[in-house]
Amino acid sequence: MSEAISDSSTLIHSAGIGHLELLKGFYDKIIITPSVWKEVVEEGHGRSGALEVREACSSGWVKVMTPANESVVRLLKRDLHAGEA
Repeated sequence: MSEAISDSSTLIHSAGIGHLELLKGFYDKIIITPSVWKEVVEEGHGRSGALEVREACSSGWVKVMTPANESVVRLLKRDLHAGEA
């Protein structure tokens, strides 16, 4: 089973052009972090990607997972937004 980890921008822009489902053609599962979920679905309510990502999670091909190594995430957040870290 092929999996990929996605940041917020990939989901927002793919949904914005109406092609979030293209990712499903390349990967069996897309993994996102709670930070990505928050940015795209909760804070992005009513914007491109919010509904599409919520539906993709409901159907099971997008899954929210918490990173196991929080120290790496903290280091990444020094230079990146939470949705990219």
